[in-house]
Amino acid sequence: MKQVLIIHGGNSFSTYEAYLDGLKARQLNYWKITHPIRWKEHLAESLSDFDVLLPLMPNSANAVYDEWAIYFEKLLALLEDDIQIVGHSLGAMFLAKYLDTHPLATPVRRLILISGGYDDETNEDLGSFKVVSARHLHQSAREIHLFHSQDDPVVPFAELAKFQADLPDAITHAFEDREHFADEYFPELEALLKQK
Repeated sequence: MKQVLIIHGGNSFSTYEAYLDGLKARQLNYWKITHPIRWKEHLAESLSDFDVLLPLMPNSANAVYDEWAIYFEKLLALLEDDIQIVGHSLGAMFLAKYLDTHPLATPVRRLILISGGYDDETNEDLGSFKVVSARHLHQSAREIHLFHSQDDPVVPFAELAKFQADLPDAITHAFEDREHFADEYFPELEALLKQK
C-alpha cells in the first residue's frame, strides 16, 4: 500500500516561562477555531489510493524534540515500502534534525519539507528543534522537496536558503503568496504526492 506520513507543526520553547509568555501573547483566530479543516485533512480524503497517516505528535503546543523522536520511532515500525514523508513547519524541522542523525535503513520515495525553520530565532523560540545540519537527509530519501513562501509570517523565507545549502540536489518550490501554507487546499503538494 502507498503511504503518506504527515508530521504537523507546533511550537517549541527553551523554557517553561517562554512557553507561558507565548501563550499569553498568542492571538486566537476565530476562523481557525470554527473551521479547523486544513490541507492535511483534505489530502487524506483526496488521496484515495494512499493510506494517509496524520499522527498527533506529543504536546505540540510546547513540543520537545526527544518526545517527538520517541513517538516517531514507533511510527517508523508502521511504514511500508512505498512511503512519502511530509513535514510542515515544526514537523519539517523535526524531520530534518532527526533524519540528519538517524538515517533510515531504507530510503523513502520522497521527503517533503514545508515551511521549515532551520536555526533562526527572530520570530519565535525554536526550543529543542533547532536544526544544526540537514546534509545527510539524502541518505533517507530518494527525492527531497522544499516548499516555502516569501510572505511566510512564521518562518522567514531566508531559512529556505540554509536547507538549500545543505541539500543542493533538493527540488525547491518557492511561492510568493502562500504565507505559512495554512490553507484548506494544497494542490501543488497533492499533485506531487500523486506523481510516480
